[in-house]
Amino acid sequence: MANPKDKPNKVQVGGYKMFKKLISIFLSFTFITTQPVFAQGVAQLNMAQYLGSMPAVAADRFRPLHMRYFSYDIEADNFQLLLDKGDNQDIKEAELQEKTKVLMEYFQIGLSLPNDRFWVNLRPDAQDQMIDPELEKTDMGKIMLESDLQLKKDTAQFTSPQTTEGRQYWDKLYKKAGELFGTENITIPTITRPWIVPGEIILRQGEDSAYIFKANMKVLLEQDHLKNSVAYNFTDPRMKELNEYSSQLIRELIIPKLTKEVNTSKRYAALRQVFFSLVMARWFKDTFTGKPGQYAQLIDSHNLNNLTSKQAWNKTHYFNEYKKSFEKGEYNLKEDIYTPAGQMIRSYVSGGMNMSSSAMTMNRYNNNGKDQKHTVFFSAGYQIINGRTKYHSIDSKDGNRPAQRK
Repeated sequence: MANPKDKPNKVQVGGYKMFKKLISIFLSFTFITTQPVFAQGVAQLNMAQYLGSMPAVAADRFRPLHMRYFSYDIEADNFQLLLDKGDNQDIKEAELQEKTKVLMEYFQIGLSLPNDRFWVNLRPDAQDQMIDPELEKTDMGKIMLESDLQLKKDTAQFTSPQTTEGRQYWDKLYKKAGELFGTENITIPTITRPWIVPGEIILRQGEDSAYIFKANMKVLLEQDHLKNSVAYNFTDPRMKELNEYSSQLIRELIIPKLTKEVNTSKRYAALRQVFFSLVMARWFKDTFTGKPGQYAQLIDSHNLNNLTSKQAWNKTHYFNEYKKSFEKGEYNLKEDIYTPAGQMIRSYVSGGMNMSSSAMTMNRYNNNGKDQKHTVFFSAGYQIINGRTKYHSIDSKDGNRPAQRK
C-alpha cells in the first residue's frame, strides 16, 4: 500500500455502481484453488481510520495484508485488485509486490482446484488421510496443515488448569466425574476434535466485481460440524455421559477463545490470508464459470502450473509433530486436592480443518429484497456497512499474463 502522504489513484468503475448486490455468507470451511500467474492488478486499502476506535486486544493480534476487492473485465481480460495492508502500514514496494504475488497464487489455486479439494485433518489414526493430494502440492496446503496442528496444540493448552478457562473446565469435569463415579479411582478420557470452519462473510457484489467487508472463521467440535461424525464407542454409559459433558464445557469455555485466536492472532495470520483469497476465488467461480476469458478458463482446471511449492515440504513432518503432541501431551500436571472425603491427587494431562464445499448455502440479496438460495459453501447472515475507503490500483493489463496452460 502507498504511503498515506501519497495521493491515491481511485479505481473508476462507474462510481460505486459496482456495489449493486449484497451477498452475505456464513461459511462452513471450504477452500478453493486455481493456478496460472494472474497479472498484477493491485489496489491498496488503509482501514486504520475505521479500526482505530475498536477496543484494544491482546498484543498477539495482527492483521496481515489480504484481499479486499476484485473486478474482472471479460472483454479486456484483465482485473483490478484492492488489498488491505492490515498492520503492514510501512511495507516497502518490493515487499508489497512479492506478497501480492503470493495472495494471487492463493486466489489462482482457489480457481483451479474443485471446491472439495480444500481440507486437512490431522488425527492419530489416519496418517494417509490428512490432506488432499493436489492441495498437498501447494504452500496453501502447508499453511492449512500448520494451522490445524496449531489449533490442536492451542486446544490442549487452553484446557490447562494454569489458565482461567482451563481451571473452570477441570473443576467442573472432576465434579461431574464425582457425581457419576463416586469415590472410584478413574481416568477421565475426553475426546475432542476441533475444526476450523467458515464464519460470517459479508461482501458486496457488482456485475463484475466484489468487495469483502467481513470474512471470519470459527471453530467447531467435529460432532457439531460433521453430520456423519462417528462417536467414540464407550462401553460404560457413564464414560459416554462424561465425555459429552466435557464437549459441552469445551464449547462454552474453550471454543470462544480458539475462535478469537484464529481470527486475530499472528499465529493464524497466514491462514487468514488464504481464507480471504479463497472467498474471493469462490465469488469469481460463481460469477464467471462458463464465460470467456483466460482467467475464467482456469476454473476447476486442476492446472497448478507455477502454483506448486517452490521449496519442498513433507506432510509427514506435521503428522509426527501432532503425534508427539498427542502422545506426550502439551501439559502433565498433578495437584493435591482436599475434600470432605480426604486428600486426593488430581492429574491433568492433555493428549480437522475442513475447507471443502459440502452443505453450504449462499443467500443473494437483490434489489427486490428476495433471497435466492443455492448450494455453495456459504450460508446466511448479512450486514450493511457504510463508509468510504481510499485506495489506489495497478491494472492487470500493465502486468504479466496468466501462465499458459499445458
